Amino acid sequence: MTWDLRHARFMDVAGLHLLIHQRLDGLETGRTLAVTGLHQQPLQLLQLAHALFPAGCWSDFLPDDPPTSAFEHPHMNDG
Repeated sequence: MTWDLRHARFMDVAGLHLLIHQRLDGLETGRTLAVTGLHQQPLQLLQLAHALFPAGCWSDFLPDDPPTSAFEHPHMNDG
């Protein structure tokens, strides 16, 4: 199953919950879940979820070569 999020410019924790529940349902039926069309904010939310909770395998939903997010930007760590 593929979620096309090109029209979703914003996603919050409810979107993360939907993704994880869809993934778990897919595992029970032998299907995989993919996400396409990520805009900047949903992409950053998934990157943040991956950074904070890597055991959730959030990287499965990230593009292979995502742009640098704000929390990974080198100038954000200048203190």
